[in-house]
Amino acid sequence: MAEEVAELDYANTSEYMTFELGRMKYAVELPKIREILTYPEIITTLPNTTGWVKGLINLRGEVVPILDIRIKFNTGEIEYNDNTAVIAVITEDKRMIGIVVDKVDDVQKIDASTLSPVSDMGSAIPSKYLKGFVRLDNSQMLVIMDIESVVHKDELKV
Repeated sequence: MAEEVAELDYANTSEYMTFELGRMKYAVELPKIREILTYPEIITTLPNTTGWVKGLINLRGEVVPILDIRIKFNTGEIEYNDNTAVIAVITEDKRMIGIVVDKVDDVQKIDASTLSPVSDMGSAIPSKYLKGFVRLDNSQMLVIMDIESVVHKDELKV
């Protein structure tokens, strides 16, 4: 066990929040996450927006758009249940945006130097929205999402 820890390159290690969309496991850098919410009962819908823009919520006085990336990327049947969560992320330009996911998992430490490139094959999400992937100890693939490109202002236009 100590050997495994010694091999980890701490200079390149970052923490990521993992979550599920359909049958795949994804991750976002932990510093980008402000908080995790249960799926809100009240969302103010917006007219003339794309289907993946669910609407707005008031989060302690801040208006936050809620985006269902499961719809945007067609990751499978969309079901809102007790596991459905909203991850509130902060973008580089200081916008707070909520993304709907099927289930939030846990925090993982990942060595960025072990990321493999993602081709357009193998993920429901196009590669321009992804940073890469790593294989977990259980041989499951963990895809690192580029949340900045997913919630970029240009992506929100009709």
